[in-house]
Amino acid sequence: MERTRWLVIGLLLLASAGCARRDWVSELLVLTDVTGTWEGTVRAVGQPRVPITMVLQQTGPKVTGELSWSLGQGPVEGVVAGEVLTFSEGIKAELAVDGAEMWGTVADRLFARFDVCRPCFLRFRRVSSPVRSPSER
Repeated sequence: MERTRWLVIGLLLLASAGCARRDWVSELLVLTDVTGTWEGTVRAVGQPRVPITMVLQQTGPKVTGELSWSLGQGPVEGVVAGEVLTFSEGIKAELAVDGAEMWGTVADRLFARFDVCRPCFLRFRRVSSPVRSPSER
């Protein structure tokens, strides 16, 4: 009886350790690779388009990179789930990804601080991707 109880407790601990892993579903949903250089524009209704560039690196669902435009530059971080790139550091934005294009809106302090737009409309086109070695394909 005592042995059975310890066996059940051990199995429950192992099962709960497997469930404690965070965000395993989104890792399975990574369909899109956003690695590369993206050029685009940021604009508000009735405002001129302002050029903006992002250089992104993706490892699994995690995305890091650098955003630059005429009013500054800085690091960005986010995640890809399915065909949506969500930035949580640097800027707060959600972009739909469709092959070599991304678009979405952002109502971030970075843009509002310069009174550029509320919300801003972002649109990007991939201009380059890293060349992968034959072993990565």
